[in-house]
Amino acid sequence: MRTVHPFLPFTAILVALWSMTGCGPAPVAADAVDLDPTGWLATDTAVMEFRVDHPDHRHDLQFGLRHGVDYPFSNLYLFVQLEYPNGRTLTDTLECPLAAPDGRWYGEGSRWIDQRIGYKRGVAFPLEGDYTLRVVHAMRRDPLPGMAELRFSLFDRTAP
Repeated sequence: MRTVHPFLPFTAILVALWSMTGCGPAPVAADAVDLDPTGWLATDTAVMEFRVDHPDHRHDLQFGLRHGVDYPFSNLYLFVQLEYPNGRTLTDTLECPLAAPDGRWYGEGSRWIDQRIGYKRGVAFPLEGDYTLRVVHAMRRDPLPGMAELRFSLFDRTAP
């Protein structure tokens, strides 16, 4: 059984509200998964879902990460599997740079760092319906300490 950090639900709500009121268009879909900051197991799959109602539109996909300042690496590798409504899957490896060469975090925060990672731009989803993302970390250290949350946002580039 996974233990959820007591402040994660509250901070997840704050981050979601902040991202919706920030610059640029709001996401048309978003989902988040709390991770155990003491150790994310490589076998612990983060599952996120979204719906595509306009297959003729183009979309941008973005991940958000929340990690502690004690996260031991300057990057994160993820295996991302996208499942289409018809069951077809597409698998990617995503490299997420988290820190500059001098060690400064790219994201914002003091104790917990929030990062935004671009995943795909201008994607056309061929089918209307429900899509599922399955994400696992691809780091050599397992369990991976310091990762507290994984978020996903879908932006409609075609909508007015």
